Amino acid sequence: EEEMRPGFNAANSSDDDEEVAPKFQQSKTSVATAAGFGGQRNVMGAALAMAKGGGDIGKWERHTTGIGSKLMKSMGYKEGMGLGKNLQGISTPVEANKRKGKGAIGFYGSERSERSIIDFPGHDSDEEAKQKFEEQLHHWRKSGDSNKKVKYLYKSAEEVIKEGRNKRVRLIDDSHISKHKVIDMTGPETRVLSSYHAITGQKSLVDSFEEARRKKYDKFDVPELIHNVQMLLEMSEEDIIKNARRKEQETNRMVHIKHEKDKLDQIILKEEKELNTLDKALILLEKLETRHLDKALTLQEAGQIFSTLHEDYREIYIGYELSYLGPHYLTALFKDVLATWNPLAKPTQHQHFIRYWQELLEGTASQTNTLDQPMDPYHQLLYDTWFSAVRSAILGPWEPRDCGPLIALIEAWQQPLIPVWLTSTILQQVVLPRLTKAVHEWNPLVDAVPIHTWLHPWLPHLSDHMHAIYPVIRQKLAAALVQWHPSDRSAKLVVAPWGGVFSEVSMNAFLQTSIQPPLEKILTELVINPHAQNLQPWCWFRDWEDLIPVTSQLNILERCFFPRWFQALGAWLSSSPVHTEVVAWYKGWRDLIPKRIVDHPQIQQKFQRALEVCRRALSFQSGAGDHFGQLLSKLAEAPPPPPPGSPPPPENKPSGKAVAASNSSVASSMDEASIQTLRDVTERECNERGILFVPLPDRTHNGRPVYRCGQRQVAFHKNLIYANTETGWMPTSLHVLLDEA
Repeated sequence: EEEMRPGFNAANSSDDDEEVAPKFQQSKTSVATAAGFGGQRNVMGAALAMAKGGGDIGKWERHTTGIGSKLMKSMGYKEGMGLGKNLQGISTPVEANKRKGKGAIGFYGSERSERSIIDFPGHDSDEEAKQKFEEQLHHWRKSGDSNKKVKYLYKSAEEVIKEGRNKRVRLIDDSHISKHKVIDMTGPETRVLSSYHAITGQKSLVDSFEEARRKKYDKFDVPELIHNVQMLLEMSEEDIIKNARRKEQETNRMVHIKHEKDKLDQIILKEEKELNTLDKALILLEKLETRHLDKALTLQEAGQIFSTLHEDYREIYIGYELSYLGPHYLTALFKDVLATWNPLAKPTQHQHFIRYWQELLEGTASQTNTLDQPMDPYHQLLYDTWFSAVRSAILGPWEPRDCGPLIALIEAWQQPLIPVWLTSTILQQVVLPRLTKAVHEWNPLVDAVPIHTWLHPWLPHLSDHMHAIYPVIRQKLAAALVQWHPSDRSAKLVVAPWGGVFSEVSMNAFLQTSIQPPLEKILTELVINPHAQNLQPWCWFRDWEDLIPVTSQLNILERCFFPRWFQALGAWLSSSPVHTEVVAWYKGWRDLIPKRIVDHPQIQQKFQRALEVCRRALSFQSGAGDHFGQLLSKLAEAPPPPPPGSPPPPENKPSGKAVAASNSSVASSMDEASIQTLRDVTERECNERGILFVPLPDRTHNGRPVYRCGQRQVAFHKNLIYANTETGWMPTSLHVLLDEA
């Protein structure tokens, strides 16, 4: 049986946001109907009895065949369940229920029996409709489902903050760009987006409003109001997110400020400690200043104050460069101590207290290299005190010829006690001028002390700065050797020590102009007598063999000795001497040749020529040819001997005229070679010094060419240089010429 009655729809709302507006419809109530099979009453009774449940179901069938229960079970009935398709049939017969009062139906509430309420706990449709209607009255909009309760979604501030961590908060009005269509071709498929906001997954205000308008609300359809409420909600969420971010920033800032505060607290503590230390150091400095102003400060007291500052207040001592106060307070005290010091007599005195102040003052100042940086305080103190004392001693009682005490003083006060620059200043600005003055005053003819004995000890200290006085020394030596004779062997004692001091070119030039001419003269005057030979001049010549260059010795022998030696040999061979005496004479002279040049090819050629002359001249003597042949074979460059019995070449006969002519031609050629050598030396020296040296055409002096050497006109004759001066052509030395040019 179906009953039609009005009521609110109780269907559930759809899953989407659209709600169905309330409307009327007919509800259905199913009523169980018992059907009888074959009109038999026992079936109805059995059904009712089975529907009641309980333990007495079907007891009465024991008096019958039990067909009713069997038929019910065959149709799907289950014991204890209701009848009907959905098991909604009642199992209790209709019961009468007495109303409490005389009111209308339903006035006193439900009139259902207790058993009916147990079997069907649901409410009556009228009561349910009434209850839902009353609930609908409390809502200002229509509801689509009477059974659906409005679900409110709550979000806490923490949830909003958590969701908004990566959310970009909209800060500007973007309506002017919200209506542009955007085609996104960055992905595998082309997308058409409504605005730029859709690229990042956000919606613009206009899009959200249009979407809200298109939504259909069955119970409450006010899109503008819904949009505004949604905007308020979003703005609230954005405010929460902004405030959370601002809170996080402020928290981080507070942490940073706390760290800064801790740092500043530490700085304050450190500065307070430094202030206390500064106050203590300032007390010491005030004491030092007071004692200095009262002129009561002693060196010991100043040392105690500086030592305390250096040890106990080292950071302040170095940071504020207190060591620069040393020269101000200590200069006068140092001068008082050094006033009685004799550096030449006691060179190591006062080193202990100088070293003590070096530890306190040196190296404690700033090490930055700037042009305006003041001098190190220790160096300044030494320059104002120690340097003054040493300079006074050098300029006063010191005698340059007595160099020992001053050299001992310089070597005693070396680095690190004395800086290098201060030692160099003493040597170059104080010692060297005194030495230069002494050299100019030195006279080698009168002074009994050789100059090298008091100049050479300074070479380790001033070797690079004494080149200016070397020309003066050579000039004075050359002047002293003008009248020198090689028999005076004291000249070598004066000249020899300068062999390794002067440059090679300067020494050779000096020897050529001052030593070689007298040696050439004695060799030229040497009488060569095979029977009674005087070798004294030859020994004088050999005294200089270690100083005179090899080329010069060869030139001297070529021009001054061998021509006369061959002449004497020829004269002796003309008298047909015994060949053994000639061999002994030859060996004697060969052993007298200086060892530096005896193996020189030029000397070997001379001896080879002499042996060949002797062999041809004495070939008639028995054994003479073989004897001279053996001597020739010992010479490295000796030519093969001629065949036996062959006459000697006529041009090589040792006649007196031939030997004399040969000697004359050799002397002439060697004279030209000597001139050429001296001229080459002069030209090389001029080129090194940038002095013009060129020949003057059509100008001669005594038949010799004239050259322009700077501002001078010069000519060369043998080993002499002649310069054209105001008084005429005068001989001069190479160094004087270079200085005047």
